[in-house]
Amino acid sequence: EMPSAFDDFSERAHRRYSGASVTAMANRERLQQVMVKYGFEPLETEWWHFDDPEWARFELSDKELV
Repeated sequence: EMPSAFDDFSERAHRRYSGASVTAMANRERLQQVMVKYGFEPLETEWWHFDDPEWARFELSDKELV
């Protein structure tokens, strides 16, 4: 259980949103702790969005993934 669906861009997706269930907020926090522990940087407005701090070193690609 998470505070919102993946790719929900409402206020429920924000990391500081406090209207979710206790379980959802704990799961969101657990995900963030693990991702930050391994060097990823969270995006404040999307609980599911984390970036590698060195993302700019890599060339962008527009290849189809199917």
